[in-house]
Amino acid sequence: MQRLVAVLDDDAAVDGALQQLGRTGIDLSTVHVLSGREGAALLDRRGEGHGLRARLLRLLQWTSAENDTLDVHDQALRDGGHVLYVPVRGEDRKEQVAEGLRAAGGHHLVYFGRFTTEKRWI
Repeated sequence: MQRLVAVLDDDAAVDGALQQLGRTGIDLSTVHVLSGREGAALLDRRGEGHGLRARLLRLLQWTSAENDTLDVHDQALRDGGHVLYVPVRGEDRKEQVAEGLRAAGGHHLVYFGRFTTEKRWI
């Protein structure tokens, strides 16, 4: 929750995004990066590798706006890309971080709020 998520296609884009985030004052230790097939296994699109609770969560997400987004993230990872999760609060910070991620080549930016999913940067 309260994370801005971006797809990045290669290692250079990840490096650029991390540099951009550092310049905006983001604590890089709070940023999570999933990469490639290992990242896809951690994302666990179907919830099969993380127990009953994860399967139930994924079932709920299946009927929500998150479903398409998770499919995009899963496919990007399976294709060898990266997905960055950046904790962000506040409209101004969301815009600032989104701008930095896009400048570094980030795409399919989505904000997962407490009870919302915002896709305005796609």
